[in-house]
Order: sequence, then structure tokens, then C-alpha cells
Amino acid sequence: MQLIVSLPRNDIELARAAAGAGADALKVHMNVSHHASGTQFGDYAREAPAIREIIGAMEIPVGLMPGADPAALPTREELTVLAGDGLDFIDIYVQHMPLWFIDLPLNLIVALSEFDGFVEPAFYMTHLYTSPEQSVNRIHMCEASIFPAEDYGQPFTYYDYRRLRILQEYVDAPLLVPTQKAITPEDARWLMRTGTGGLMIGAVVTGNTADSIATATAAYRAAIDAEAGG
Repeated sequence: MQLIVSLPRNDIELARAAAGAGADALKVHMNVSHHASGTQFGDYAREAPAIREIIGAMEIPVGLMPGADPAALPTREELTVLAGDGLDFIDIYVQHMPLWFIDLPLNLIVALSEFDGFVEPAFYMTHLYTSPEQSVNRIHMCEASIFPAEDYGQPFTYYDYRRLRILQEYVDAPLLVPTQKAITPEDARWLMRTGTGGLMIGAVVTGNTADSIATATAAYRAAIDAEAGG
């Protein structure tokens, strides 16, 4: 199970703290008001310099959440430039993603904002083979951002765990679980036991400082590694 840290600010010191404590990858942001951290991320012109600095300093993959308004996303040219700079993946809600994202030279993580228990939407939103002769799904992972904002930070329960497990059976890509609810390192071990592809920890469990991010990342890293070794 991959451990991804969603940074509460596009800040090199926060990136170094997460990477140094064992993150497998990092996520940065543009064009969004981030509910969990309270951060307002700006547009490409404002955020790209810090993102380039982070990419250039990291030896682990860095990905981008490019925004939540289809009219305000970075352009194809801007994202292609960032890909050339070393950006590894894009992570975006399916309802916000233009079709031309499919052709970007980046790994593609699509996020679902809800799950009603039915197989068809979950499967077909993550089942993207763009031509009959293609043998690889274009979707790299599916982010399960299915909890409403009023549940952010609430304890992670058996019901939540099993609901994610059902979704995992339906999607056609590895499931990436974000810490919208307060998933603990021990909870992470349960997610790993049932084959979750990745855990993305963010402000709900990491806090907003370099020290708190390093401490949290190290705790989740230790739990994941212990489960892998056990």
C-alpha cells in the first residue's frame, strides 16, 4: 500500500518533512479552497513556482490536484510543461475532468465524490481503455473521496471500512483512500489487509506544520511497514 501525503500548502519545507519521514509520494494543489486545511490555493501563475521547487527537490513522485472548477483549470500546455519538469500524476474529480486530460503525459488518478452502492458508476468511471487494441487501463488509481464535509475528522468506523471495501471491489483500478475521516495508523493496517492500493494522509490527521507532518507520516509509515512485515 502506497503512502501519499497531501500537502496543506505548496511549501518545500512541508514536502521535505513528509518525504524524510517516509512518504512514497506527495500531492500539491492549485485552484481550490481546501476544506480540511483551510488553505486557498491559487492559479497556475501563483502556485507553479513553488510546485517546481518541490518537484526539483524530491526523489519521490509529486502529483497535482489541479482544481475543482473546469473553467479554471490549468491549460494543456501548462500541465504538459509541468510534466516535463517532472510532475508524475494528476488527481481530479471525475465531474471536473476535461476529456483532454486523458492524453496528458501523466499518471491519472480520478476521484469519486460519492458512492451509492451500485456497481455501474464506480466501474465505468475507472474502466478506461481508449482503443480496442489497448491493453492497459488509462486510470492509474481511484481516489475514494466519498465522505461529506460534515464528516471530516470524525472517527473511522467499521461501517466506513466495509463501505470502502465494497467500492474497492467495484472499481477497475487500485483504490486510494484519503483521510477525510480520522483514519489512524492502526486503521491503515486494516485497509492494507484487504488490499487497498494507497492511503493519502492530509491535514485531518497530519496537521499543518512540518513537525506535525513528519510525526504523522512516520507513524503511518511504521504501521504500513509493520503490517507488510507481519
